[in-house]
Amino acid sequence: MNLNPKSYLITFLLTVFLGPLGLLYSSIAGGLILLIIALSTFFTVFMPILCWLLSIPLGLYATYRHNKGLGTLLEPPSQHSASE
Repeated sequence: MNLNPKSYLITFLLTVFLGPLGLLYSSIAGGLILLIIALSTFFTVFMPILCWLLSIPLGLYATYRHNKGLGTLLEPPSQHSASE
């Protein structure tokens, strides 16, 4: 597991300029799925554009989930009061 937080700016720039390929930074599974869909439907033109546009919010959401998971994983356990 990667214990380093991911950057929202890097995620945004990679997905805007590289589409599903840039999504690999924040979500390998999501990037591979959108990349396969985009490449297999390349002749339709509409689907690759849709995959490109979907990769931006998916990348930001994957970055949010990764960083949130790190926060809960790395925070110290809560202290219970002695009276319990």
